[in-house]
Amino acid sequence: MDPVLSCTLNEEKKHYQESAIVDLMHRILIATVLIAGMLATGGTGLEAVLGETVPLSGSAPGERTVYLFMTGPNLDPDGAPLHAPTRSTAAGHYTEVRVLSSGRWEYKWNTGGIGLDAGTYTVYAVTEPRTRRDLRGATYVTTTITLRRAALTLEEEPRRTHGLLKVTVEPFGALIEVDGRFYGTSPLETALSAGTYEVRVTHEGYAPYRRVVTIFPDATTLIEQSLEPIPSPTPKDGVPQTPVASGWTLALAGAVFYIFIRLRK
Repeated sequence: MDPVLSCTLNEEKKHYQESAIVDLMHRILIATVLIAGMLATGGTGLEAVLGETVPLSGSAPGERTVYLFMTGPNLDPDGAPLHAPTRSTAAGHYTEVRVLSSGRWEYKWNTGGIGLDAGTYTVYAVTEPRTRRDLRGATYVTTTITLRRAALTLEEEPRRTHGLLKVTVEPFGALIEVDGRFYGTSPLETALSAGTYEVRVTHEGYAPYRRVVTIFPDATTLIEQSLEPIPSPTPKDGVPQTPVASGWTLALAGAVFYIFIRLRK
């Protein structure tokens, strides 16, 4: 073999071997930091109550995205994304987490309201989209998380005994009394114990307004009303009547008439 060609082949072989070693070391490094990150969050096994938020984090230097999925009770054997357990990684669904420029990634897994059952789940963090059955040659790490149901408790809520009375009466500034007690002017909003009350609204120049209302717990009772103006008296048309003479005037007239008759005789 030509010495020059042999030397070239040896150099290419050496370069290929070095590239393979570098790639292998890169994968080992990523796997190591992924494992370190997941263990810090609970890689040895974590317990949580269904509905709680479980923080997951790790490192993946040189990567842009980390793909998370899980296996567990009543989930697809190929894995399901953490945020949508009814979907499958086999259909290309993952919980994708962006890797920051620092090489760190973080994800807060909300376990409530997504249909998870109580039990133990295995969470996978992979540097490329893979299924559980297709992890050969991939860089990934796993951690187990046990989700349990919360203990059943019964706490009696305090009984609500107050409601709200809201009075809007025009004209504004009208005086408002509740069961004879002055509460303020319109518009008015006040809290009252549940029960029945008489509300009286007055304003100068307007007819009073009364109403009996019932206040219910944790409810608002509304009064919306416009007061009726009191009409002003109007003078009657026509000629004023002649005032009636008083008694002494009639008596005097009679005496004068009597004297006049006597003198004529």
